[in-house]
Amino acid sequence: MTQDVSANTEAKAEFDAVLREALAGMGLDLLAEQRAAMWAHLELVLAANRQFNLTRITSPADAAVKHYADSLSLLLVPEVAAADRLRLLDVGTGAGFPAVPLAIARLAWRITAIDGTGKKARFVGEAAATLGLKHVRAVHARAADLARREAGQYDVVMLRAVAKLDEGIGEAHRLVKPNGLLVFYKTAAMDAAEWERGQAAAAAHGLQMLDSVDVDVPSPQEVMHRRLVCLRSSGRPPWRPGTGETRLDRARRGPMPH
Repeated sequence: MTQDVSANTEAKAEFDAVLREALAGMGLDLLAEQRAAMWAHLELVLAANRQFNLTRITSPADAAVKHYADSLSLLLVPEVAAADRLRLLDVGTGAGFPAVPLAIARLAWRITAIDGTGKKARFVGEAAATLGLKHVRAVHARAADLARREAGQYDVVMLRAVAKLDEGIGEAHRLVKPNGLLVFYKTAAMDAAEWERGQAAAAAHGLQMLDSVDVDVPSPQEVMHRRLVCLRSSGRPPWRPGTGETRLDRARRGPMPH
């Protein structure tokens, strides 16, 4: 059974200690109230987990490292770390990772979290409201569907453990602003075949592969090796912003009637 953490002060203390240690090892720091907000989110996740499957990671220590500290790895991407205000999209958010931890850490960022499963999107929206995260928007949608109405709208589009590189690029590239970033949370052990397919997909869609950012996330048991694969969109999108319609689509359709 899922551990009842709602009244467990020891579990909360363990979560906080492990999270602080992990973040310190990554060169990051959070205020005590920010860590408390992440604990409050975990309580909501575990309570909902009894009704439907949100996560298999249920121990406070594991969640502190594998969900919260890991989600904050994005803050170590140089182009992101230096930005005060960003509009981000979390594709396949699940229980709200990485959207919710990032929203807690960066109040000036506007974050949209989407999931193809309606109950997960609803959970994230309700959790964000409970936590007072007014800058988080949760939407029941898939990336390809959202791109039809919000193409080219996001500075950073994130995919964490939801797709292979080539598949994710194909689904999500239209959502990135010109010169924006598409970021995949991968492991350092990603196989060469996936990397090669990703390079081909990036070239096909006009994306530039940047240097990956390797992050070691410390935990009491072992170090988690995260690799953030970063791609930059071209300066000129091949779609009409806000529609997801490519120039090739328009050529096939022909001129619009007046």
